[in-house]
Amino acid sequence: MKKYFRALLLQALVPFALHGQQKYPALINIISFEELQKKSFERKVEWTNPDGSKEKLAIKEMTIPFTKKLKVLTMEFVHDVYGLDSIWLNPRMIVFHAMGDGDLKTSLEVSSFLNDEMPDAWGNLSKAGKLPNGAHFIIDRDGTIVCLSPPVLKNGLTSFELENHHWYVKRHQDGNPVAIGVENVTPKGNYTDLTEAQIKSNAQLARWLTWFEQGEIKFIASHHQFNDDKNYDRFLNTFQLYNYKKPFRTRARKDIGTRAFSEIFNQVKKPGNPIRPFFDN
Repeated sequence: MKKYFRALLLQALVPFALHGQQKYPALINIISFEELQKKSFERKVEWTNPDGSKEKLAIKEMTIPFTKKLKVLTMEFVHDVYGLDSIWLNPRMIVFHAMGDGDLKTSLEVSSFLNDEMPDAWGNLSKAGKLPNGAHFIIDRDGTIVCLSPPVLKNGLTSFELENHHWYVKRHQDGNPVAIGVENVTPKGNYTDLTEAQIKSNAQLARWLTWFEQGEIKFIASHHQFNDDKNYDRFLNTFQLYNYKKPFRTRARKDIGTRAFSEIFNQVKKPGNPIRPFFDN
């Protein structure tokens, strides 16, 4: 009798499991999460803050291959959306994001980060271009800083040299040519629940990036602050950008929320860092 009821339970769960797989398919045409992990390694950086304090930071490099197709899609995206003709970022700000997909593995697999294009079924996101989502960094729940797209030389080789490095443009939802994107792993459906370890790592990463970019990064922001059209227009005007696909931009993001952003900013500015929030809240 127990075996009978167990069989009935399994039959009931199978459709649910299949539905879940169909709703959240693994998008891994470039590389699988397992392969990405095998190639990962730890890099350590150090720097001096404006107040003279010295810091060290461990970064886990898990570089997603930047394929020929991705280069083409990046060029097309930047040209079609912003009218520009370069795959290279001009870093002037850091924007914090949250995934809302659960653990690191799931976050990377379902986000299109590991895929070679944006799925057609993703509505306005795909209408704005086929370039898949991406980010330069993602921070895990325990505070581990993962670099998905490291600075490189013009030939694509990784370089952490102050004078010669460049960043690829990455499409973190409304990817733009002036922002370094920092994602955060958060519980499924929750975009504001950052752990204390994540807040600390976001702030430390921002302090290193402002040093690494030698003062060129002036602002930080949270993705949710771009929802308001006036805020977004102010952003475009400040950096002399024009969005030719503006009707398809994202307007309902919650990441990372006011509380987490405020805590990160307070920690970033503590050692005398002149960086400031781009928006008032």
